This record gives sequence, structure tokens and C-alpha cells, in this order.
Amino acid sequence: MPIRIQLLPDYVHVNWHGELTTQDLDLLSVEMPRIGWQIGHAPNVLHTFDETTGSALRYDAMHSYGRNLQQVKLPNPCRVASVCNHTIGFGLARMMQLINQNPDLDMKVFSEKEAALCWLTETPKKPE
Repeated sequence: MPIRIQLLPDYVHVNWHGELTTQDLDLLSVEMPRIGWQIGHAPNVLHTFDETTGSALRYDAMHSYGRNLQQVKLPNPCRVASVCNHTIGFGLARMMQLINQNPDLDMKVFSEKEAALCWLTETPKKPE
């Protein structure tokens, strides 16, 4: 599987590599809720795509994954940052950002990891 998930103190790092497949989304669908239960809250997530070589992900699979995310009631708001240095990761991350309809899930796409981590770990501003 071209996905590695690492639980870090401040966030979960999802490192995508190789050719991306629908099985990767299936694994995320299982592992992210498991990690949330384990730590007692919905974590912030950093996705990196530095080592991806291609994608076999179809739009319908990504759309289905996004619809499932929309129905998940998170125990707290969280952020998802995607760091993309090439077109494969950027296209997938932007597509997921556009598909996302979960009000507790804030997604952003970055070209630099430092900027993504800064946004990911800062305290969100309260709406006025």
C-alpha cells in the first residue's frame, strides 16, 4: 500500500508514496477513526505526496470518500493540510478540498511543509 500513517504528538502524518489507489482511501477510512478513538479526539492531519509516482484513484472513489467524510460527526473541529510539490498530489488534494463538506474539517493545500505545519498547529481564530 502506498500510504504510511504516523501518529505524532501534534498531528497525524499521512505520507503517500508510489501509485495511489482506492485501497489507500479505504485504509484511511478505517485508520483515522481508530486513531481518533485511541487519542480521544479528532486529530489534525498532514498529508505529504513527495514520493508519489502516479494515481489510479478515480473521481467516483474520491467523491464517495468525501461523501462519507461529510456524514462523520467529529468530536471537535480539526484541520487537514496537504503539502504538494507536483501535479499528482496537488490535483488530488485540491479535489478533496473541493469535495469536503464537513463543517468541522478545514482543509488547505500548501507548497511548503513549514507553512502547512504552522497553519496546522496554530489555534484557529474564533468567528466574530
